[in-house]
Amino acid sequence: MKLSRMVSITAACVLALSAGFVSAEDFEDDDDQGETHFRSNQYPNYQYPNVYNKYLQPVVTAIDYHTRVIYLFNYEIDKLIIVDPASIVGWPGDLPLQHTGVLPGADVIYITTDNTELHSSYIIALRVDHIDWDAGSVTLSLESVLAADSPNTPAELPFVEPVNDVQDVPNWIVGRGTQLHGFTLLPFTKYAYLAEWTADKMRVIDLETNNFASVDPISIPGYTEQTHGVTFNKSGTIGLGTGYFFDNSVIDVYEPNRATGDLQVVGQIQLGNERRHAAFTHYVYWLDERFALTASMQLDKTSLTPATTRKIIPPSVWLLDTLEGTATKIIRHTNRVNGRGVFRSPSDLAVVNGKLYLAEEDSIDPTFGEDGYISIWDLTDRYNPRFIKRLKPGRDLPEGYAVAHTISPTPDNRHLLVASWVSGYVLKLDTQTDTIVKVWGPGDGLVQPHGLFSAGSDR
Repeated sequence: MKLSRMVSITAACVLALSAGFVSAEDFEDDDDQGETHFRSNQYPNYQYPNVYNKYLQPVVTAIDYHTRVIYLFNYEIDKLIIVDPASIVGWPGDLPLQHTGVLPGADVIYITTDNTELHSSYIIALRVDHIDWDAGSVTLSLESVLAADSPNTPAELPFVEPVNDVQDVPNWIVGRGTQLHGFTLLPFTKYAYLAEWTADKMRVIDLETNNFASVDPISIPGYTEQTHGVTFNKSGTIGLGTGYFFDNSVIDVYEPNRATGDLQVVGQIQLGNERRHAAFTHYVYWLDERFALTASMQLDKTSLTPATTRKIIPPSVWLLDTLEGTATKIIRHTNRVNGRGVFRSPSDLAVVNGKLYLAEEDSIDPTFGEDGYISIWDLTDRYNPRFIKRLKPGRDLPEGYAVAHTISPTPDNRHLLVASWVSGYVLKLDTQTDTIVKVWGPGDGLVQPHGLFSAGSDR
């Protein structure tokens, strides 16, 4: 258990943060710094019609679990392009897709796939040669296919089963082979990271070569297992990894080497203590160089819960202080849909214009997939968020909307795209009015959209 490996992180974080408040210009003469992931020296000098140049592009990528297609959303003009990957020359086969990533210029898209009896789990780099939003067409060329393992590799997750009628253990968590999750970028470098969530590995990609970095894979016992990825602060000096599994109650803290892409352990932050703790975290969201937020999903005990644990703190939001190495619960659970707390398990979160947005999903309790909500909070006082409202299915959200799973803010912070892989929707939320202003859903061909990534973001 990670709880037995807790270490003090204060001193190490002080060292990491002492150089944390920097800009890209600070790295220009430092040979120890990596190259920028913006790849600006590789953009063409001409512009494709209606789309690609050296500037940030209004593109969000995703995949579909069921139909195994790739989605490209243009959030400025509300356009959608659906790509059958079988049409891409060199595509390795009929693969279950998992996550996406895209560079700021939207000139390269990354797709991860799950392991099968016939195929390894892959990280696939696609070059975007041409796109026409009006015609709904895109030309993609395969740049690389990286095999992360061998075919028919099973998951290495701990055995777990329910012990009461409150906390379920659904098959979508424990029933499949290798999965590559959580594509993130290390700012001001040429490195991207993915979590081999079903094993004890972080995968590192060199974006200049679209190959595995020399430090890949990174495996640190007690840290890199059961994580959904590592997310870095804006200066790229500290990374936080989640505990994306039952009874995993710690956030891992790393210091990255921007020259090599390696990760050095700094310590762990526990959500609570051994007797009372929260567990099962999907993502973190950085507020600044020092503070970040995370949200826990687990509702109650499972067969993995230690005997020393008296209580699992139900779904809640936590403020992480990476200088002090502490976690403070700032939003508690509520059992009422109109309650001023976390109602469903919050899988993702984002902070835009001083407001916290929580994707509340119904995916790990016995009522799987019945509903899903987006709650909004005033974060003027980060230690005391003020509840604003909760967007609900059939009123603010489409009828039948369930499992608000992933939030992807646009780089200008004007909109959030929120995906539901259970009910088949991607929603565009206006952060000024806090209303849904565009709906893509089953009528547009969506079935199980997942893995949103906005060009210009780091995760």
